[in-house]
Amino acid sequence: MVRLIRMLSVVMIVVMAVTAAAQDAPAPQAVQVEASDGLALVGDYFVSPSDAEARPAVLLMHMYGSERGSWSPVIPALLEAGYDVLAVDLRGHGDTGGAEDWELAVGDVQVWLDWLRAQPGVRAEAVSTMGASVGSNLALVGCANDAQCVTAIALSPGLDFYGVKPETSVSERLRDRSALLLATQADTESAEAVRQMVMTAQGEIGARIWTGATHGTTMFTSPRMRNRLIPIIVGWLDEHQPR
Repeated sequence: MVRLIRMLSVVMIVVMAVTAAAQDAPAPQAVQVEASDGLALVGDYFVSPSDAEARPAVLLMHMYGSERGSWSPVIPALLEAGYDVLAVDLRGHGDTGGAEDWELAVGDVQVWLDWLRAQPGVRAEAVSTMGASVGSNLALVGCANDAQCVTAIALSPGLDFYGVKPETSVSERLRDRSALLLATQADTESAEAVRQMVMTAQGEIGARIWTGATHGTTMFTSPRMRNRLIPIIVGWLDEHQPR
């Protein structure tokens, strides 16, 4: 009975922490743009309260079976650090809906990056990508495909998620830019992918592999992991902004 009460207490603390983080973020602007095949892509756009005349921005892409709200624990910290944030629902997910098509999803990344750069107050040369699981593969490939993309952050990437293969993007097309790869040891597919991409990369690569087995944005459900992970993400973005 005592053990059950302790377990329930831990769950309540995690839920309260994630809820509090989500409440700290201002209300987003609902966004809808048209993909190359006519599908309406849906996202939430958050404008930083920073008084900077031109702000950097980050595109967030969730993992398989999830939706844009999974990024709520990290969005307040990004806004506080001066970043505009665009969290999107991938095709086949959330309010975007439609059929899953990962080849078209790669093209969707460019559609969103173009939209971000067109927003008032966004520095066109200071836009980056971040994703989780298959979203992290899209973040790496999409950033590599866009010559202006500053850096990509990948939570639990894989060498091949649904046909999206980021290794060549990291090793060749990001050689003059950078990428941050994050995973946990017991999430073996992602941990091995991080090790492989670090070995073959020719550009600047940051990598961190923690103990545990959490995958993608589920890393944020642990307060301890969240408190370690978010400063690393913000620090990486800050370090790589163009001057």
